[in-house]
Amino acid sequence: MLDITKLLGKAQESFDKRNYDYAIDLTRQIIDLDQSNARARQILRTSTLKSAEMKGQLPGKITAALKGFIPSVMIIMYKFLVQNPVKLLSASETYLARNPTGLWGRQTIGLTLKNLNYFDSAINEFEGILTLNPRHLFSAKILGELYRLKKDMKKSQYYYQLALSINPTDPDAPRALKDLSALTSLSEGWATAKSTHDVIRDKTGATALEQDSQLTRTENIDEEIQQLKEQANQIMDNQEKVKSLKKIAELYLQKKDYDGAEESYRQAARLAPSDASLEMKIGDIKLLSLDHRINEIQKQLAHQPGDLKLQPELQALQQTKKQFQVEEYQRRVKAHPTDLAVHFQLGVALYTTGQIEEAIAEFQKTVSDPKRKVDSFNYLGCCFLHKKHFDLAITQFNKALESGVLTSVQVKNIRYNLARAYEQAGQRAQALTEYKKIIEVDINYKDAAKKVEQLK
Repeated sequence: MLDITKLLGKAQESFDKRNYDYAIDLTRQIIDLDQSNARARQILRTSTLKSAEMKGQLPGKITAALKGFIPSVMIIMYKFLVQNPVKLLSASETYLARNPTGLWGRQTIGLTLKNLNYFDSAINEFEGILTLNPRHLFSAKILGELYRLKKDMKKSQYYYQLALSINPTDPDAPRALKDLSALTSLSEGWATAKSTHDVIRDKTGATALEQDSQLTRTENIDEEIQQLKEQANQIMDNQEKVKSLKKIAELYLQKKDYDGAEESYRQAARLAPSDASLEMKIGDIKLLSLDHRINEIQKQLAHQPGDLKLQPELQALQQTKKQFQVEEYQRRVKAHPTDLAVHFQLGVALYTTGQIEEAIAEFQKTVSDPKRKVDSFNYLGCCFLHKKHFDLAITQFNKALESGVLTSVQVKNIRYNLARAYEQAGQRAQALTEYKKIIEVDINYKDAAKKVEQLK
């Protein structure tokens, strides 16, 4: 039997080497074996587009209709007459192989995957459609539903709000947003729990409590904390005591008592010095505390813009946060030298504090992480742009655009950075081309429209 993991690795390697046709063959093999493989479909989609672009074979509307006629008939047959989802997916893939930008084919695949409960793969299809057409209302609404099914309420809200911005009169999006608001006001399991203790017994409940501080009245939280403290004092086993201290810290976080949460985690860390996650929690709490204070001052400034004391205080806190992030992520990199996610966080922190060469060193490591490749190339481009190495910056931004399946937000951001690099390098024609590509899909993106007028 074929090893899907190895095949996927070969497909990614082929894609990185721009051997798109071989990547297409490999990913089609993977999908035949595993219809739910989201990453294989991502590589297949991008490879098909890149291959057609490289060969100059992207079909026009008439050519696409002619080439896609037979697969279209097969799609209709397997969708309505035979109702075979596996053959429907295969026919849709054939359609897309002949018409890589055909939104109908991707939409058919996305809906079929959704019906099969392959939500991650379905999400990739509809996000891909939005990359090609950022105002595709149907995709925005389906993505809202898919993320709701995955319990990711923030992304669900984002896509329903996007749908509403595309069509303010759409009747479905406001209703969905209202339902989401009701869902997020309730903690998972809260309706059947007898007390906060019932809710925080499991990890999901604890996370929900931490994220939504309005679920429990403060006096109930204080009561629960006191009960847990009394229990912890009676526990002799260190491992069980650490669990109680973690729960206490989570409750302190719910009421935004960051000092109490930090002290609880510190007590736990003294009992379990080998648990590196506790030190990371302490660092996260310090950042949360700084963010909370920064947000409070920003709210005050909104109401008292003339207060001369608030602005210096805000700037000092922001600088403290930036410096602490560098120190915290440096500590984490030292503790977890092979964790590319931490290296990426350190790179971002170094970049925000102006330590550009050090940031470059981190991002040059994290480009090997498939999850962060696109963002790493983008940050590398920004770093080189900051140092006025325009040719290197342009190369990195182009690599970012070619590194995988991008969201519409990523495409616009990277292309805008690329346009800035061309403009600062004195390559006005190339800069104008990139700015035009942006306003073709979003005329209100930053100052792209203004830049087009200036460069014309």
